Amino acid sequence: MSEFELRSGQALLVASRGTEPRHGLMRWTQRDGKWAGEHLATVHQLSCLTRHPTLPVVYGTSRMGMEGDIHAWRIDEGGATTLGEKSSEGAEPCHLVVDSSGQLLIVTNYTTSTLGVQRIATDGSFDGPIALLKLSGSGPEIERQDDGHPHQAFFDGDTLIVIDLGADLVREFTVDPTRPGAEALIAGRTTAVPPNTGPRHCVVLPDGRLAISGELGSNLVVGRRGDAPSNWADVKSTLQTGPAKTRWERNYPGDVQRSLDGKHVYFANRSHDTITTFEVSRVDPVLVSELDSETAWPQHLLVTADHVLVAGWDSSSVKALPLANGVPTGVEHVFDCPGAGWLLLWD
Repeated sequence: MSEFELRSGQALLVASRGTEPRHGLMRWTQRDGKWAGEHLATVHQLSCLTRHPTLPVVYGTSRMGMEGDIHAWRIDEGGATTLGEKSSEGAEPCHLVVDSSGQLLIVTNYTTSTLGVQRIATDGSFDGPIALLKLSGSGPEIERQDDGHPHQAFFDGDTLIVIDLGADLVREFTVDPTRPGAEALIAGRTTAVPPNTGPRHCVVLPDGRLAISGELGSNLVVGRRGDAPSNWADVKSTLQTGPAKTRWERNYPGDVQRSLDGKHVYFANRSHDTITTFEVSRVDPVLVSELDSETAWPQHLLVTADHVLVAGWDSSSVKALPLANGVPTGVEHVFDCPGAGWLLLWD
């Protein structure tokens, strides 16, 4: 049992990844210390969730290989009402974000190297076709870095930041919802990270530095936008050596999240299946803890004031790591959920 508790009125939305009718969008609630899961929608390989800034609407990406879809649901006490479901006009979309005005949804089509720009209606539904912006670039690892491959898009203030695994780049865009189609994204500065990092996910630290998980380099890189690659701190993401234990012999890091005060970042080592904690308040990050996540393929992390939650995709479980002074002290089982792949707190 876990001591993790939701606040009153909260729920935990989970992207249940898989291809069976039981997979898709799920809502987990807590009553008298017991968890109950509710299946809201069946989705083929639901991979990422985000919410509208003002409406009770959640968006998701789905499918793998050369397919890709996006979804919109309105969430209420009775369940989820589908507002939209359509092709992402690209392959394997893996991340999405809504701008602060609630007018644009930006989607990363990882395999086909595009950003999708979807206009949003006033009720949160999709309005018109998706426009595409093609990204280009490459890196040292030919199999994974043959072209630009955007893996994450998020806002830092008014700046859209896109993490490009294929090109070893951090891309910046200005967003103007009054401009049509892909012209709404105005390309700005690009920052190269150390070669062969394969940047996957990123968080912004309180001093403006970025902390990025390197999927290909099995590393954490920390630096500032605009700095040369040689000025970025580059540390290994795990103390584990030898072959990993899940899916591959090689470690493929996934998500990175920060503590609420920004002093620590938490790092998911998929394949080794550990969660490492780095103290990042100094120039050079220091690995201060590494715990077995007790999940197989920890796909996504969610940080609260007192816990780090871990979605274990291959083990179909959610775990909680209690925090003491920002450092995990152990692992507690929260609940079992088929193909748990993404976590989103819902108020």
